[in-house]
Amino acid sequence: MRKLTFALLALLPLLFSCEKENAETFEAPEFTSYACQLIPKTSSPAAAPTKAGAGVASDGSLLSIELTESGLYVLAHLFSGEDNPRYTSGRYTVNGSSAVTVYTLNGFGTLEFDNSRPGEVSLTIKRTGGIAQTIMATLKKATGTNKMFRSWKVDKTRVTVKGWTTASADFTGCNFHEIAEFLRKNHHKAPADVPVGYGLETITFTGTNSVIFTYTDNTLDMSEFSLSGDAISYSWNNNTMGFTFLTQEAKVDYLDGKCLLKVDADIQNSTTSGSVTFVLSPAE
Repeated sequence: MRKLTFALLALLPLLFSCEKENAETFEAPEFTSYACQLIPKTSSPAAAPTKAGAGVASDGSLLSIELTESGLYVLAHLFSGEDNPRYTSGRYTVNGSSAVTVYTLNGFGTLEFDNSRPGEVSLTIKRTGGIAQTIMATLKKATGTNKMFRSWKVDKTRVTVKGWTTASADFTGCNFHEIAEFLRKNHHKAPADVPVGYGLETITFTGTNSVIFTYTDNTLDMSEFSLSGDAISYSWNNNTMGFTFLTQEAKVDYLDGKCLLKVDADIQNSTTSGSVTFVLSPAE
């Protein structure tokens, strides 16, 4: 995994540990049995979008396809001359048996492959209005039915900062602009150019060890996590708030149909520390 730095608010959803004993139950997401990850073994021009300013649809290489328990799909592409992948996302539906599963990706097209067992599969990709192409891919099926494996909507956020001054505030959703204003008001550093209305909208954890952050401007970021007992390790990079964090742990609890995610954070090369608590509800 890469060594990654994290921003104040974009990082914080990643860092948590799970309660060992908790009776809170959640209905399994609709697509739990279909959730999986596909890694193409060869480049797929049919699955590559046209990069702005480029004249051909084959300018990008398809790195991965994530099909989540909650019906979200994410395609990761890497374009020549760029270091970071670009993401295409939307909702998907499923029809057919597991051996001939057809995934219809809204806004993209269809995928067809044998979803009955993990390993190498023949994957047929057809973009809407395009020609079907078949490539080989490695299939990783989602495992387990952990209640964490779903899309979560950020209902509320509580931010507490300590250092130059100590202060707390509650926010509806997770609005980075409003939180940056709160930090500056309390004499803590924060960027002045965070767009109005920009923030974190949902967090998706999958049984293939992916975590997906969607933002209010319809962009997203992807990371990886691993769960061992109560400990989670992760990798991800986002510098929205302009701060660097190396913390890798936090706590999660479940109460009244909500997930409470609390993160303690230290800002590298700064006297500021604090915590953020997210109140999350199932997004389905």
